[in-house]
Amino acid sequence: MEKFPQVRFRGELRPSQKEVVEIARQKLTSGKKRLHIVAPPGSGKTVLGLFLWAECIASPAVVLSPNSAIQAQWAARTDLFDFTPRKPVNAGMQDWVSTDPHTPALLTSLTYQSVTLPQRASDQLDDQAEQLWKANLIDENQAENEEEATAWIEDLKEKNQEYYQKRLGSFRKRVRDEVTTFGNSLDVLHASSRKTLERLREQKVGLIILDECHHLMGHWGRVLADARELLGDPYVIGLTATPPDRDGKKGEDIQRYDEFFGEIDYEVPVPAVVKDGFLAPYQDLAYFVRPTAAELEFVATTDAQLDELVKELCNLRPGEAELEKEAPAESSDATDDSLADGITPATDCHGGPTAPSAGQDSPAPPAPSPTSAENASGADSLLHWLFNVLDSRQMATTTAKDWYSFERRDEVFTTAARKFLQRRKLKLPAGVPSLDMEIVEEPCVMEDLVPLLDRYVRHALRRSPESSDHQLALSATSRLRMLGMQITDTGTQACASPVGRVLAYSRNKATEALPEILKHEMRSLGDSIRAVVVTDFEKSSATHAEIGEILDSESGGAIAAFRTLVRNNVTDQLDPILLTGSSVLVDDDALDSFFLGSRTWLDKNGFQVELTANPQEGFQVILGTGADWCPRVYVQMITELFQTGVTKCLVGTRGLLGEGWDANKINVLIDLTTVTTSMTVNQLRGRSIRIDPQEKEKLANNWDVICIAPEFTKGLDDYKRFEKKHKTLFGVTDDGAIEKGVGHVHAAFTELKPAGIEGSTRILNEDMLTRAGFRSQVRDLWKIGETYENRPIKTVEARLPGMGQIDFPPFSGEKNPWDATSLTTAIGNAILYALSESNLIKEGGSIQIGERNGGFLRVFLREADEEENRLFVDSLYEILGPLSDPRYMIPRLVSRKVDTWISKILPSIVGRFFQKEKKVRVMFHAVPTLFSKNRGQVAVFERGWNAFVSPGEAVFTQRGSGEKLLAQAKAAGKRKRGEIQNKEIFL
Repeated sequence: MEKFPQVRFRGELRPSQKEVVEIARQKLTSGKKRLHIVAPPGSGKTVLGLFLWAECIASPAVVLSPNSAIQAQWAARTDLFDFTPRKPVNAGMQDWVSTDPHTPALLTSLTYQSVTLPQRASDQLDDQAEQLWKANLIDENQAENEEEATAWIEDLKEKNQEYYQKRLGSFRKRVRDEVTTFGNSLDVLHASSRKTLERLREQKVGLIILDECHHLMGHWGRVLADARELLGDPYVIGLTATPPDRDGKKGEDIQRYDEFFGEIDYEVPVPAVVKDGFLAPYQDLAYFVRPTAAELEFVATTDAQLDELVKELCNLRPGEAELEKEAPAESSDATDDSLADGITPATDCHGGPTAPSAGQDSPAPPAPSPTSAENASGADSLLHWLFNVLDSRQMATTTAKDWYSFERRDEVFTTAARKFLQRRKLKLPAGVPSLDMEIVEEPCVMEDLVPLLDRYVRHALRRSPESSDHQLALSATSRLRMLGMQITDTGTQACASPVGRVLAYSRNKATEALPEILKHEMRSLGDSIRAVVVTDFEKSSATHAEIGEILDSESGGAIAAFRTLVRNNVTDQLDPILLTGSSVLVDDDALDSFFLGSRTWLDKNGFQVELTANPQEGFQVILGTGADWCPRVYVQMITELFQTGVTKCLVGTRGLLGEGWDANKINVLIDLTTVTTSMTVNQLRGRSIRIDPQEKEKLANNWDVICIAPEFTKGLDDYKRFEKKHKTLFGVTDDGAIEKGVGHVHAAFTELKPAGIEGSTRILNEDMLTRAGFRSQVRDLWKIGETYENRPIKTVEARLPGMGQIDFPPFSGEKNPWDATSLTTAIGNAILYALSESNLIKEGGSIQIGERNGGFLRVFLREADEEENRLFVDSLYEILGPLSDPRYMIPRLVSRKVDTWISKILPSIVGRFFQKEKKVRVMFHAVPTLFSKNRGQVAVFERGWNAFVSPGEAVFTQRGSGEKLLAQAKAAGKRKRGEIQNKEIFL
């Protein structure tokens, strides 16, 4: 082996790269041989890995990547390094760098497939696969014994060879998985992979760099864990843009992955790289559509079926009496505004009688008995069963000793059951506490029904001795499967929902959203626009039988999106091109420039390809012939055409335009995929945020398109997918904070209830389209060049309701009326006063209030440590939030101008001078728990409240008149409190 050359990096490492190098050197010095780094796409992982190889470890190395595009990138980036001597002395080695598994070099860049390819079919493997197949047939009661199983397989082999081979192949894979899972993976490797590993051992490889190592949670990881010993226990560097998705993975594979890489040594957050100027800033946007008429009819029909099911399950069984109704709630005698609002009546929820409105009489209570001995042999109806379970506290196999134990064991069920009964104005069993009306009045959603229907089917219907109940259980299970709820023997699990698929792949996503988004982006960007539309597939290979007439094979796919763009007079000007693993389609207007650019690129790169075109309506199907024509070549070629502007819009699938694909001019990404795993979502979003050296002010707009029908039970499935997709995504908010989750897209998204979304979509869409053009303003919000503090800061985000009238601070001489910001500031000052007087905070903390879209305010304490800010934020949340069960509460008064007899008869411009001011109590607020432990602490808070917010004395709520006043305030003041939530942000 030739002596390792002197290799030096010609550039300058980024700050995050320098930190990783320092960590690596410390670990190497201490004898550690593992390094695990998480950094976003475009943050310089390739250069970092090469630097660690050349200047820290200085040993022959192999880099393994998930595809050939990334494999080539590693070899190409070595041009940033100087080798001394420039060529190896060893005549058998062609260069320092190789991408050929047959001729390893000092740095060998290969794909994972090249070293993990399993062996083809063999007699031994087929025998093991058939044995596993037979065991499976017996376990599934498809055969009584091994002889029957053998006869069945042999008959299939003779009569249906194609299906036989398909099934045998699946069992071969299971055999390989069993072998590799427990440490024998090298025994089932293909001869070519085994020889490649042996060549690397002969090369004395001392370092393995595993790029995008999140892929190593399965077969690849098993092989490499075993190969490490074969290669002499080299150093291992794992690089990835995101940790792996662990859902559905084998425990052994998860454990192996964790042991192989160890804990993450360094994680580079995306915002840090953006603020350092090495990734382009971006904003996340969303556009809402409704389903088409046919899609909506399907969703409505499915919802109606759920209504019918719940009504059917609630129907009285023979011998059952109706449950007793609650008497209507007595109205309050309170006279001030805060206590006169009353309570909004509950709305109906699947299958139940509509609750009486406030002020209406309930129906006369029927016979009180909730059960009947006559029906003891069969299952009770759903309503009676729920009543009896709550009454008896009966669980699957035991009975809870008291209500507290019962609720603690299954809070989800006990809450859902009470809500279900209370919404129907039915009495709860004695000793079962009622839910607050705020909870009862919340809109009924699928999550309310799942625990009830699940338990009822499994514990009542399936365990009934009556065959009619068994049939009802089968019917219920089948209908619930349509809504994505699978009832098993042990509980429920999500399953593919036809309704969810209809919304996810709604035709309106392409026909309505795409043209509208791109028209606005074109106006803003002009010729510099470079848009990419990404879908899950080109055309769907299969559709659900239930929705075959609603969605065809193109719905939701790349071809449907492409057809929309070329048929629209405006978006057709982008000269769209579609590229997938099997197709290249070109807008007919761009055919000449496509052929010219393609010919130039192919000749320049030495590829032998002949191109022809087959005309279709509005576009051309490109046909390529020659040994070099393959996705790897045409993706590179079309990417270059996109970069140079031959096309300004690419449409493709995430398989091609995801991990490993680079085009730094992307400034519009429209995500039509359904993926939600952080691994895939981060990889996809990483495509648009690479910096463009020719566009210093680049800002990428990343769009999600969401189809909703919130009036139906599953009508928010696509919105929930959107929420899940953004769960791990960072973004900049409109007040300049960095936030994870959908809240950074819009302040209202985390608080909108189903009815709220439906009523707000037009306004939200207009807001998003307007924001799309505010690129420079959004870029400024990122504060590029400032230090990123990767430390979460707790905040309160609130939207206070409108005052209704012009209310002034209740202090003499105040000329400016309250608004949301001034009121929040005053309350914050009262808290600061109490914290300071109680020696819980240092001097100097200042209240930070950021105004967000939709009337939301974000509030936290600047120049304070984490604990001080937490005390402030928690106290503010209690004051602005709903009254739950505070120990003390305090009134808030305002000054309000009221008419006199003189002001009423005079013109308003004159009459206002004759109005009088009157102090009015608008509501009670909780005294924060921090200041409620004793009367002395309450007095401190009270002084601050009286100084900054309102005169008033704190009221003890745990007994007497204070307890009654609290009940009235809780019932009357809910609608005046607006919306509030705790959030974490980064600065």
